[in-house]
Amino acid sequence: MAQNLFDLSGKTALVTGARKGIGLAMARILAESGADLVVVSSKQTPDDELTSYVKGLGRKITALTFDLRYRKDTKALVEAVQGMPIDILINNAGIANRGEVLVHTDEQWDETLEIDLTAPFILARDLAKGMAERGYGKIIFTASMWSYLGGKNVISYTAAKTALAGLVRGLSNELLPLGIRVNGIAPGFIETDINERVRQDKERFQFLTSRIPAGKWGKPEDLAGTTLFLSAPASDYVSGVVIPVDGGYLAN
Repeated sequence: MAQNLFDLSGKTALVTGARKGIGLAMARILAESGADLVVVSSKQTPDDELTSYVKGLGRKITALTFDLRYRKDTKALVEAVQGMPIDILINNAGIANRGEVLVHTDEQWDETLEIDLTAPFILARDLAKGMAERGYGKIIFTASMWSYLGGKNVISYTAAKTALAGLVRGLSNELLPLGIRVNGIAPGFIETDINERVRQDKERFQFLTSRIPAGKWGKPEDLAGTTLFLSAPASDYVSGVVIPVDGGYLAN
């Protein structure tokens, strides 16, 4: 019984931003738990360790290249997976255009919201149609602790991630009666490319680390357990929430 709660055998999961970091860790745990994968990234990777790893587990993997900063690519992705029964959608791809608000350009704002908010909405809306026909589905958004806090020098990122938390609640209200659970994960300070500049600033890195009750930054793999929980039957009575995975930061 306990094992079945986390068994994804027979399910197909689509993960955006799956080439590295948090998305890669999410994709790996889903495959390890029995799911076949459709992984999406903005760049082709000739030496794809994930593909080899997933095939080694006996699972199927389809790697697609679409750049979600372009609306036409998001629409093309929807078309590309129309024949696939996507049971689990992980909307993980995202960027953070950094800079003070007074010099934050329209182009930076538009790019961030397109990738971090609009593309996830389009994918959720369009792929939910197939889930509704089958009467079951899981949609998970990678939010952020900036879904709750103001942040600094990341105004468009903060706006997008705050909106994602609202999107989780709104979609859940409409889609749960159709059998589709919608949730989010809010990573705290996780060691990824998106915050590499911050980690290179020793003084700021030490200051931020001192405010994390766990005493350290997280690794992408620290998101794996929550990802599996929200993707699996174990969370079938959970919808409309964003779960922080932040080493206790928000509670501090």
